[in-house]
Amino acid sequence: MDKKIPLDGAFEIGSRGIRFEDITDGLSNTLMVGEKHVPLGYFGQGWLDNSTYNGDYPQCFSRAAGPKFPLAQSPSEMSWSFGSYHTGVVQFAFADGSVRPLPLSIDLKILGLLASRNDGQPIPE
Repeated sequence: MDKKIPLDGAFEIGSRGIRFEDITDGLSNTLMVGEKHVPLGYFGQGWLDNSTYNGDYPQCFSRAAGPKFPLAQSPSEMSWSFGSYHTGVVQFAFADGSVRPLPLSIDLKILGLLASRNDGQPIPE
């Protein structure tokens, strides 16, 4: 992966943890957990899909979102991203505990704002 992984989400690789008070953009405006895209035929294989509990290669279980990390557009897409087998949406749990679908067509800037916990920017309607 040659894209720089952002370090301002609800979780950080190698972090000692993020507290709710560190999520200054608001719990209802911050992605916490999303559906991990695994291309068809790659379940349990390589950097695209390994166990969360493995721990020695975080890219297997983590994902990023935003302008450089769009949502996977199809089940067969070869990408390290959030994605789903639901038609047209990806399900996300927000830091406030709500679960909401985001459309595959979401503006990538808005996706990045939702993925950041502390950018201070409002989320457009």
